[in-house]
Amino acid sequence: MTTAPVAAKEVILDIRDVGFAYGGVKAVDGATFGIVRGAVTGLIGPNGAGKSTLIEILSGTLSPDSGSIIFQGVDTKGWGPPRVSQMGIARTFQTARVLPRLTVLENVLVAAQGQEGENPLKAMFWRRSWAQQEDSNREEAKSLLNWLGLSDHLERPAGTLSGGQRRLMEMARALLAHPKLLLLDEPTAGVFPETSRLIATRIREIVQQGVTILLIAHNMEFLSTVADDVVVMAEGKVLTRGTLDAVRQHEDVIAAYLGVGGRTLTPNPSTGA
Repeated sequence: MTTAPVAAKEVILDIRDVGFAYGGVKAVDGATFGIVRGAVTGLIGPNGAGKSTLIEILSGTLSPDSGSIIFQGVDTKGWGPPRVSQMGIARTFQTARVLPRLTVLENVLVAAQGQEGENPLKAMFWRRSWAQQEDSNREEAKSLLNWLGLSDHLERPAGTLSGGQRRLMEMARALLAHPKLLLLDEPTAGVFPETSRLIATRIREIVQQGVTILLIAHNMEFLSTVADDVVVMAEGKVLTRGTLDAVRQHEDVIAAYLGVGGRTLTPNPSTGA
């Protein structure tokens, strides 16, 4: 799969010199790159590279120590998760998060945006309106779960799902929020090959519906089927960017993964948007 230079396409998310430290340890160190609208960008690197920390920053869970995050022309630095979500960014987690006693359908419905029934005045005076909205949300949630192969599990407690089924449910929950940008943290970790192939197929279909995706993955075979290009991180820095085949030949990438050879780990200016 090939990709044009980032500068030639519209950038939906512009990450500029973002830094974050846990105590005195830099987890993200001057990360700079752009996410192209309507594409799948892979984010790869060895353990401890700063990938998941960067996802936490982009989703609003962590506030960066430095830099800026420009989403559709607006700097979202310092925004919390609710405001980031309302802006159009949704995410899944490295370990799928579930409300175990609620049903699978109820777990997905918690992500529905702008529910009128949560407003006391609207609930009192426009009951018919919010009831219709609730019905619409339920039907959409059911449709998403069916699309992701979980139609037989709608009324099961979410805590009874397998690891792969939890990841699929979490994808449905994120999509019910109608995101413009979807952040996926290891969506195929610990799942069976069949489920991994289903997730890959659905990711490409999601993009065809106009959703942009940034995903962390270690499975190179999976990445080769879904990613338009990849960004490589190590020691909190962005090393390089390009097609998967190209970056796998990059000497700094080889050094980061194998710990041998390569130059000093410094950011590649060409990765910026």
